[in-house]
Amino acid sequence: MRALALLLLMLPLCAGAMEPMSDAALSKVRGRDGMSFNLANFAMNGDATLRYTTPGNMGSLSIGNMAVSRSDNTEAPFADPYMIDVLASPVGRADIITLSRPLNTAGKELWQIAYDVAVESNGTTLGTSLVLKDVAHYGGGMQWTTPRDSDGLAWGYAVRTDIGSFSVQPNGKSASGEALVFAGIKIGAAAGDGTVSASPWRIADVSNQPGIFNARTGADGKSNLHFGIDWPDAGGPGAAVGAITVDNITFRSATTGDVNLGSSRIGGVQIQFLDVKFRQ
Repeated sequence: MRALALLLLMLPLCAGAMEPMSDAALSKVRGRDGMSFNLANFAMNGDATLRYTTPGNMGSLSIGNMAVSRSDNTEAPFADPYMIDVLASPVGRADIITLSRPLNTAGKELWQIAYDVAVESNGTTLGTSLVLKDVAHYGGGMQWTTPRDSDGLAWGYAVRTDIGSFSVQPNGKSASGEALVFAGIKIGAAAGDGTVSASPWRIADVSNQPGIFNARTGADGKSNLHFGIDWPDAGGPGAAVGAITVDNITFRSATTGDVNLGSSRIGGVQIQFLDVKFRQ
């Protein structure tokens, strides 16, 4: 009862100390919606198949038997989460949904990914397994918003990733004796000396060079799925420069012996414009 009486006595004092905010002060108030989540010790394994069949059943592309897992920093397993935020556009357009990857400064959040890919056409099926080991993402992420002048979805994407190895294994996920192996892959913003910097490569940005995903109707009256990246805005920062390095490329064979192709490097790459239409 004493606590309730004290609270009632304080209410008039609090109300008297409150003052209405001016329009100028209210205009500076910014709300922010978002959430954080972590995928510590995430694992998924199954035999489900995703299949795309061409019109007229002339062929198909399928992805299946996926296995995905992540190892984590055991000292701080929940300290570096993914974050989803709803942010105001810096150029006065629609709000932007942003998915930010963990910074992974310690480099201990590692993904292991394997899946089967098959292409079927004219009664013939060709397939292989793709295996990625020790995939480490360092920041970057995705953006989504409404397009400036069309229907569909505008998107942005930034990547800073190291991949221990990427293997193309025609005999299956567990048959690594015959494979094309890319080892020590690094992808990110160009450092200027032909190497990959610590910053993400901004492949598309919804504010300055948005990507687009929608359906367009061509001159023949048919609708086609459309995927692309717009030209960079005039007066803006321009298309970002990325870099890709591979420490070693090897054709591995348990029967004929390995063929070592050495290393590879793309010290500067830009995507100025991309326009892909999937026709029926």
